[in-house]
Amino acid sequence: MLKLLIADPSDGFTDALLHVFKNDFTVQVCHDGETAKELLHTFRPDAVVVNLLLPYTDGLTLLEQSTHRPSAILVVAPYISPYIEYRCANVGVHYLMITPSVQALRVRLLDLVANTASPKASLADQTVTILHALNFQTHLDGYHQLCAGIPIFARSAGIRLSKELYPAIAANFGTLDARTVEHSIRKAIESAWRHKDPLVWAKYFPPDENGRIPCPSNKIFISRLAEMLIPEE
Repeated sequence: MLKLLIADPSDGFTDALLHVFKNDFTVQVCHDGETAKELLHTFRPDAVVVNLLLPYTDGLTLLEQSTHRPSAILVVAPYISPYIEYRCANVGVHYLMITPSVQALRVRLLDLVANTASPKASLADQTVTILHALNFQTHLDGYHQLCAGIPIFARSAGIRLSKELYPAIAANFGTLDARTVEHSIRKAIESAWRHKDPLVWAKYFPPDENGRIPCPSNKIFISRLAEMLIPEE
């Protein structure tokens, strides 16, 4: 599992982030820049959420001084100025967010991780990361079936959904039939689409001429995500 460091002075904010990310990452939390500096060296996170206003060592100085550069860096700030933007660009910050909500930060970070995924990540891990970025509800059966089915589709060019993929997913879960799989996947896609962040979804599904993102069919959704996966070495 990927590792995430959250460095923010607010206990309430870090507790909320720990709750929403506990199924996505192995998480370490700290509340000051000196502890964050040590964790960057010892924990070596894949992704980091850093508040600009950390005590002892501020967030940008922390990143400038660190010899470890996470693949996904998100900075939280109470304001943005040209000087802050300049320093963020110099240390490779990927997202700069002004006091975001917990859910908005989750969507942005998971989308960032999905787009900077290491080629060494398995197809299954890449699938999970992208589905989380698209705000899929993990309690739905269709989410788990997509986690199993998209890697199968990516490895098997030309596989047919109704006659091959859905039965394969059903067999993987032991007690399902193909029609139940199809219905559950449709339900999961529709739920995520209703709660989508348009900026994230637009990276995977282009808007129509009116700027709207139509809800994709099962086939379009599975095919598109399979195309986005980086082949395993």
